Amino acid sequence: MKRLSFLMLLVATLTLPFACSEPDNTGSGNGQEQEGNGNEDGGNEDGGNEDGGNEDGGNEEGGNEVVTYKPGEYYKKGLAEGIVATVDESGEHGLLISIDETVAQWSTEHKMLTVMGGEFSMEDGAWNCKYIREQENWEELYPAFAWCHAKNAPGLSSWYLPAIFELEYISYNFEAINTTLKEMGETPLANGVNDSYWSSTELGVQGAYAFSFYEGEIASYDNNKLDRHPVRAVRKF
Repeated sequence: MKRLSFLMLLVATLTLPFACSEPDNTGSGNGQEQEGNGNEDGGNEDGGNEDGGNEDGGNEEGGNEVVTYKPGEYYKKGLAEGIVATVDESGEHGLLISIDETVAQWSTEHKMLTVMGGEFSMEDGAWNCKYIREQENWEELYPAFAWCHAKNAPGLSSWYLPAIFELEYISYNFEAINTTLKEMGETPLANGVNDSYWSSTELGVQGAYAFSFYEGEIASYDNNKLDRHPVRAVRKF
């Protein structure tokens, strides 16, 4: 009996440290750290992709926060930077106008493109610019279009030369846009009487539509494609 009691006491003494060791509290009982979903933060950084699937990055809360804008506001998100020129009824989307401008020819030659099968739009400058980019040597032949397109990152075509009605819509918010441009120390729209801005809408063999912010209407003059006029780029947001 004394021999048996001694052996039982020895076994209890050896097993006691293991019985009192701290439990595993890492939460990894299923082979994962603590998320229980097989990755570090529950899928990916923004709940689907890094920037919401577009250049601007969607919105900061992955679609939960609604951000609205007003004409004349400075806009900066991702690669998009400009002045809010127009907004839709929701205030969430609209058109940006570039902060800077240039002076350029619409074209370096007189040639009517519509007879080649192109349908120039009065409202959709993005379509007009797409058609121009399909022309051979377009960057040399169409300087105003090339300047706008050069604002894009490689492989993108977000910035473009606006159609004539897009310029007219922008003119409704002319004062708000210019207030912001002046505060930024940038060139305002309609900086002089001869201020007709090129649109991307072709008018004929020799001409294209231009818009006068000074007069607030489509210009009935200064529409020769070879003339140099102010140019602003726009893009949707």
